[in-house]
Amino acid sequence: MMRRRYLVCASAFAVILATTACGKSDEGGPASRPTIDISKLDPGNYPTAPVDVAKTRVDDSAAAREAIRIGDSVPLAMEVDSRFIYEMSRYFSRIVTPNNPPYFDDTGVEGKDFDNVAPGLVAGWYTQGRRRAELGAGRGIEMIVVRFSTADQAAAAARALADRTKGESYTINGHPGGITKYSLDTGMGNAAMSSYLAHRDMLLYARINDPVSMPFDPAAQADLVKRVFDKQIEMLKGYSPTPLDKISQLPLDVDGMLSRTLPLDSKSSGASAVAVYPRHAALHPEHRPDLSKAAFEDAGVDYVSAAQTFVLRTHDTASADRLIAAFEAQLDMDNYKKIDGPPNLPNARCYNAKDGIDSPSDYPPICWVPNGRFVAEVGGRNVQDLHQRTAAQYILLSKS
Repeated sequence: MMRRRYLVCASAFAVILATTACGKSDEGGPASRPTIDISKLDPGNYPTAPVDVAKTRVDDSAAAREAIRIGDSVPLAMEVDSRFIYEMSRYFSRIVTPNNPPYFDDTGVEGKDFDNVAPGLVAGWYTQGRRRAELGAGRGIEMIVVRFSTADQAAAAARALADRTKGESYTINGHPGGITKYSLDTGMGNAAMSSYLAHRDMLLYARINDPVSMPFDPAAQADLVKRVFDKQIEMLKGYSPTPLDKISQLPLDVDGMLSRTLPLDSKSSGASAVAVYPRHAALHPEHRPDLSKAAFEDAGVDYVSAAQTFVLRTHDTASADRLIAAFEAQLDMDNYKKIDGPPNLPNARCYNAKDGIDSPSDYPPICWVPNGRFVAEVGGRNVQDLHQRTAAQYILLSKS
């Protein structure tokens, strides 16, 4: 499941926020928002009745909810260093669970091998950020935070994974208990520094990828690792671990949002990522979290529900309309064009790849549509499919 947003520019984003903040009705929204007759919408074969979320539970559902709680206390790369503003925009790769363990570069440990090397994994979170939009054009930060059943297991995991990481040892100022290695050649055409730090029952991991610095300066990379750990430890003060015997009782939904989000096809991967994300956790997969953070804060977004579509809850109807305007401002209009929305849904804002562009699959069709204080973001395989999904999602949001 991938969520894409494309940048126009920050100045256009600011202008649209400013120019859409007027024309409010008594309910806090624009007086011009049309009345929609949902009986005239065509959802195709997509479901239009709220989902019984309990029936969507998979083995990792409870652990995934704890992972999201951890993710809400993991810094964005740009919160460590404001220059790291580009992301990869994927939800499913964020969540770490026993059935979806993390991958630590340079260790060779992945999949089922992880429990043999580092037993006791409870849940965790992965995030990253880059200085440049293009891969290999600038430094990148990777962060993984993993909770283990005990502090001893977290410490053992740090040692075991560090032992499998090749490179020269280095010490991070202020974090002498960490184990750090750096290599001038990781086998992937770049230099990197990897550091493992046990913090209570958590394993904190930071990796700095550097494909451009010549020569590679380990002191500069170590300073960035220090800032990662400092910020992570500070933010983890806001995380209250769910007792191990209570994790299975974590709720799957928030205020019925997930039940009214178009569900994934039963054959789709990433089922454990189908969940409701608090604002900060939801920012991690954003392609430009700096722009999205400003938009979320302006609109009062508190939760994002992610399944086959995305539903964002804002402060009020005016906020929902401003949020859509902000998202439109992030589209790459060199490659997108505006298209008609679904029949009988005139307030949907929809776009598709321009004719004749290279790699049109990189610019899939997308719609945003408001319903009360909610904004639905919908992607589709083609325009007809997009229209039907958008109609179905609008109907779902109209159900109580």
